[in-house]
This record gives sequence, C-alpha cells and structure tokens, in this order.
Amino acid sequence: MPNHARRCSASHAMLRCARAPLVAVENISKSYGRTTAVAGVTLSLWAGEIWGFVGANGAGKTTTLRMLAGILKPDGGAGRVLGFDLQRDAAKIRERVGYMSQRLSLYAELSVFENLRFRAQVYGLKNPRAAIEAAIREFGLVPWAHSPAGSLSGGWARRLQLAASLVHSPRLVLLDEPTAGLDAAARQEVWRRVEGLAAAGAGVIVSTHDLVEAERCSRTAFFADGQVVAVGAPAEIAAGSPVAVFLMCGTDVRRLAKDVTAVAGVVASCPHGESLRVVADPLAEFDLRRLAAMHAASLARAGARLEDAILGWSLPMAWPQT
Repeated sequence: MPNHARRCSASHAMLRCARAPLVAVENISKSYGRTTAVAGVTLSLWAGEIWGFVGANGAGKTTTLRMLAGILKPDGGAGRVLGFDLQRDAAKIRERVGYMSQRLSLYAELSVFENLRFRAQVYGLKNPRAAIEAAIREFGLVPWAHSPAGSLSGGWARRLQLAASLVHSPRLVLLDEPTAGLDAAARQEVWRRVEGLAAAGAGVIVSTHDLVEAERCSRTAFFADGQVVAVGAPAEIAAGSPVAVFLMCGTDVRRLAKDVTAVAGVVASCPHGESLRVVADPLAEFDLRRLAAMHAASLARAGARLEDAILGWSLPMAWPQT
C-alpha cells in the first residue's frame, strides 16, 4: 500500500474513533444468585458529556458503574467502552478508565506520594514521577505529600482518591458518590474538576444522591430496581414528570401541611417561603383546590424540578411500560 494511502487509512480510522461514543452498551445485566442487580441497561456516552446516575441505594447504579469500569463482568448484554468489548476486554478497559469507588480505596499506612505512585504503576505510566508530582500540585496535596493517607481528614482523603483515579489522564471517568461526606466548598471543588474534565474532552459518569448536583449533568439516568426508568437532560426529565407541582399560598398556610399530606395522591409537601410547595398526582388538584378554598388560600401550578420528577418516577405505577 502506498504511503499516502496508509496515511489516509490511518486518518479515517482516527476520525471514526473520534466520532464513536466512549460508552455504547445495550441491555447489560447482572445478577447475584437469584437477585437481579441490573436488568437491561442501555446507554451511550460521548466525549464532553457528564451523565448523572440517580436512584435509591440498591437501585443498580454502582453495579452498572463497576460493569462499565471492567470490574464486574455482565451476565448479559453487550457493548463497547473506549472501543473495547465489554465482555472480552475487561483488563484493557480497567487500564484506561478512571474509576473512583464510593468507599475509600487508599492504603492508610502509605503516604500520599506512595499511594499515587502505586496507582501510577498499576496504570503503567511511562513517567510516573512527573504525573504524581503534577497531581499533588493540582490537587493541593503538597503539604501532605509525605503524610500517611490514614492521617488525612475525610475531605482530603476524598481529594487524594480522586487524584489517584485521574493520575493517568483517562478519557472516561466513573465516579461513585464523589461528594459524599464533603462540605459545600469541597463539593464545589469536585464539580469544578468534573466540569473541567468534560470541557477537556473526557466523558464523565457521576453516581449521586444529590439531585441538585444531578441537575449539573448533561444527561441523567434514573435507576429503580436495577432498571433505567427515565433518561434525558435534567430539564427534560423534570418536564416529563408524572406528577404535578402546586404552590398553596395564604395567611399562615404552612399550618395546613398535615392536612395537605393527607390528601389522596399527594407525594410530598414542604414549606416554600410563606407558602407550601406540593408534589402530587395531577388528579389530586381538585381536592387540593377545595382544601385551599376552605382556608381562604390559593393554589397555583408551579414548574417541576428534577427532584419532583424523581419522586414521581419512584412510584412503580408511574414507570413507563417497556
């Protein structure tokens, strides 16, 4: 083959790779004995996207992340992660993905530097010292570089764990509850880095219980009983909520919270300034308006948030039929 033809072939291959999603899986599943942890999850993630996995504990979020990271082998389904077959190339996927587990995966007796050196060796970095020193500087760990990881506070330990997950500059980053237990400033720091990774062309999946954080994602997948029951941009999911949101306004209306919650179809209610914000089945509107009128209050529709939609999708009867 002539040299120019080889160059064209290589260029076309690179172009196809650049256009391919970082993650493309279909109907992946995982069971433990008779318990189904994940059933039929399908998703595609492209470079620059941030996906949020939301749902209750045990809904399948962590199991899905671990399958995408090459740590767990799916029992069924197929797909590719970073161009590698999910079923056959788990070792290659593990070498290239940046995975941060919810539980701290640090060696407490090793120093910050030694923990990062170990991770750099696992990833086979050609110049590990340079990568380690850069990570220590970038994550503000210089004062603790030679301190045992076990001596770090929770926030700094989480920061070290994130640095260890990113030391090899992965194109795909999978983070399981990365802000759990962190204060507001530390959470903002984590999200600044997540958004920076996506802006630089990486794909990121974040599992989180914080629905305010989930609204920062490009797309959100809501898990329930091992299934993805709603997926889309956070605003799209909120707009497609199976529940309605109302504001009940009036003098001392907050004292009606107990009566409002007792109305059939009401999912949740909470104070909203001097008003009550009510999330309910749309069919409950008539009874809510009657209750408001009885107490000289008004009732108006309000815009749904992601949290409202998730409350609605949490009701099994609201799940879409597949």
